[in-house]
Amino acid sequence: MSGGYPQEKPTEPMAVQLKDADVIGWHTMYWKDGQAKICFRPGGHLYCSKPEYQADSTWLIVDGEVIIDWKENGKYVLTIDKGKHMNGYVYPKNEEDPKNWRKTLYASDLNPVDKLLLGDGSGSKWNFQHPEGNFFVEFKADAKNEFVNPCPGKATWSLSSNNKTVKIDWGKYGKYELDIDVKKKTLDGDLQTEGWGGDKDWRKAVLSHGNEDHGAGHDDGGRGHSILLGLDPEVLPGADENKADGHGHEHGPGQGHGGGHGSGGGIISIGNLSVGSSKFMVDREGQVLRGTETTFGVEHLGEAKGFGGFTAWLVDGNGEKVCDPMEGEKHDNHSHFSLVPTARDAQGFVLSGGSQTSKISFHHGASPTEGGIQSVLQTSDGKHVGFIELKLHDDAGDLEMWICKDGAMSEPLDFPESTTMTVTFPTHDNRSVQLAVRNNDKNEDEDGNPNMRDGKTNYFIFPGESDQDPEFLIGDKFRSTTTVTFTAEGAKYIAPPFVLVPHM
Repeated sequence: MSGGYPQEKPTEPMAVQLKDADVIGWHTMYWKDGQAKICFRPGGHLYCSKPEYQADSTWLIVDGEVIIDWKENGKYVLTIDKGKHMNGYVYPKNEEDPKNWRKTLYASDLNPVDKLLLGDGSGSKWNFQHPEGNFFVEFKADAKNEFVNPCPGKATWSLSSNNKTVKIDWGKYGKYELDIDVKKKTLDGDLQTEGWGGDKDWRKAVLSHGNEDHGAGHDDGGRGHSILLGLDPEVLPGADENKADGHGHEHGPGQGHGGGHGSGGGIISIGNLSVGSSKFMVDREGQVLRGTETTFGVEHLGEAKGFGGFTAWLVDGNGEKVCDPMEGEKHDNHSHFSLVPTARDAQGFVLSGGSQTSKISFHHGASPTEGGIQSVLQTSDGKHVGFIELKLHDDAGDLEMWICKDGAMSEPLDFPESTTMTVTFPTHDNRSVQLAVRNNDKNEDEDGNPNMRDGKTNYFIFPGESDQDPEFLIGDKFRSTTTVTFTAEGAKYIAPPFVLVPHM
């Protein structure tokens, strides 16, 4: 089973050979529910003017097609339609989905200010000057407009609507606006935050030509980064420490819920495999599309034995490699493998421990649609019959589960309303909870959509009207190996062990 989507077939490269210059510039992307202004930047970064859609997004040209990896917002395939306009779809292509299409209208080339700040795609370096001295900074040409500087914390840059002023949001160090002189390649402005700076609020910058020392500059004997910026540390507001992004499960607009900018992201548990005497749980994050990176998570099931010497790669339907073998990034008893296929028909994930290897289907096209974790569903003898999606709400510890025949989660796989699902958490003292229907009438989900069909349903919840305690499931740090088992109409079903983390 390919997960509900037709497998992408290899085709001959298009006769028209696209170049980066055919794509670089400002476009407006349209989809069923909205639009956004985007910029295909030199160097392969895709910038979106709407902050809610900004991610570490990239683009590249493969076989005459423009491939966009918008991270949590999905992956896209576009082709030139007319001029520099483009048409395409959210990968994988699904012509039955009215939200699957995408199109762009070309707006303009990069303007002189864009070209000055973006450079060849790596951004631009500047000698940043203030009343107390100077140091070097960078305006990055990435998808998030990072402003790199010697001070700790996040900082970003943006342009004014008239493209004549660059705005710097320096976090706790304030906000700045500097006018741009393209001919002289200089910036001139001041600190905008009220109550700071006084007569020392001016700031200037000169474009670097790459020969200067790009160090962090002086810090005046350790007087702090406020002094480095020429600020009085007594007037700096307090700021929370930056919080690291753990391996949570926060979803962007590409997950198919809340308006849906894209589709096809999320975490999909593709099943368990054995290499030698070790057994592993395997999941992937996002779709597998040629030329783009997909991360596979591999975790020991049972006693951890380490990941020394393990490599992984992808294969096509004939078992031929379609990417280079890669070593994983190790994290205790699990490892992440970031793989980039070079062919259209990648189908399987291979894990190797020296002379022993094992292969598993990564279920082309499968993806969660409700913000949960998706897993394959099998009968007791290991036959693949469908997919579940289990969603844990971190604020209340409640669970929702959907069961479908296909990986697109569009064809319900219904079971009698009396069925109860047992969800077990081996890494939490084997505690288990039971999921049941919300009611025997319509069995509505949290959005009020009915899920009852002739006394059967594919939707189950916890705790519902039961007196089960959800306390141990509450919190954004929850993480556990999880299994789902149930019996219906004389048959036994299981979702093999997978890692559950909450939807936040």
